[in-house]
Amino acid sequence: MSQFKWKQCLIFFVLSCVFVIVAISYPYRQISVLSDSAVITKQELDSLQQGSVFCVAKATKLTADSNDLDCDEYIINYKLFNLFNITNLRVNVIADNKIYAGGNCLGFNILSKGVVVVGSNFILTEHGAVNPMTSSGLKVGDIITHIDGLEICDVSDVNEYLDKYVGGTTKLTVTRQGKVVYVDIEPAFDVQTQTYKLGLWLKSDASGVGTLTYVDTTTGRYGSLGHAITNSSNQVFDVTGGNIYETNVIGVNKGQSGRPGELLGAFNTTNPQGSVDKNTNFGVFGDVDDGNTLMKDKTEIGVGGRLTVKPGKAQILSTIDGFNIEAFDVEIIKTNFQSSAQEKSMVIRVIDKRLLDVTGGIVQGMSGSPIIQDGKLVGAVTHVFVNDPTKGFGIYIDWMLGN
Repeated sequence: MSQFKWKQCLIFFVLSCVFVIVAISYPYRQISVLSDSAVITKQELDSLQQGSVFCVAKATKLTADSNDLDCDEYIINYKLFNLFNITNLRVNVIADNKIYAGGNCLGFNILSKGVVVVGSNFILTEHGAVNPMTSSGLKVGDIITHIDGLEICDVSDVNEYLDKYVGGTTKLTVTRQGKVVYVDIEPAFDVQTQTYKLGLWLKSDASGVGTLTYVDTTTGRYGSLGHAITNSSNQVFDVTGGNIYETNVIGVNKGQSGRPGELLGAFNTTNPQGSVDKNTNFGVFGDVDDGNTLMKDKTEIGVGGRLTVKPGKAQILSTIDGFNIEAFDVEIIKTNFQSSAQEKSMVIRVIDKRLLDVTGGIVQGMSGSPIIQDGKLVGAVTHVFVNDPTKGFGIYIDWMLGN
């Protein structure tokens, strides 16, 4: 072999080695899972800085409270041999606050922006029975936010408008499946009550039962449910306020294939434990009240985001009897790639014999139950599989924290 060819082979060999080293060292998983401005935990930041023998990772704090979340912004610089820059990753690190895992059964009573149409009825007029909704194009599940430009916050606003009504067509501003539409409707004069009516069944609040996921004792913020509270048309309630209440589980309707079960809870609305100010696809959020009983006998827990959660054994915390929070064995059977906030982050299966005997698996009211893996809070239960109550979806805790 000539000296020239020998040098070519040597150069090729060296370049190949460098390529292999770079390929091995390049943080593929972190870069693919995390997009710029991703929200991660302090523990995950520490793990990202571990790097490797060839790839050195260093995180530099940029600015404090750089966004609306309770976060600090960092840039992680990956270098080959600590000399050659490979890539930079900008992340938001959740403040290292004290987090308590929940498991408490909660009662919710939230007020919506506008009033929800849940039905209609006929009005007896001098021309016979009429139903104004029938010819208006209004639909069950529509949310009325304005009447002739007047903002509607609750049912009393509708009644106040009708008390001053003098005739003609009324224009409603309606939210339908997230879109604003306009509907014309003409109130009818009820000869029995001598008042104008729309003939609509309306409600301005929603109530139900779910589970507390966590409480941040540093900020007083809590997260629950892991999904939004919706109306009969599956529209997310745009909340204007509300309260949460500690709830006594008084019974269980056991889940079966094709028929989801539910927790039966009772709560006292004279003793709120906190407020509601946010209702999103990733949960219901607010502040706990001073002196609340939700944090009684709880201890601090670490947080593990989507970089640490993995298929395998885990537990959920939930209440299926009285006020007693219990840990039940589950296994995470699938984790989904999510570089940005999405629902249905993971699939879990209940393997705890007692929970299966009592509830059949996951039932309505258990949404928000904390998912614990390796001693860390990694997510929350969100939905049950209708045809298999032993399985359900969970959401990464990443998407809930900071709300």
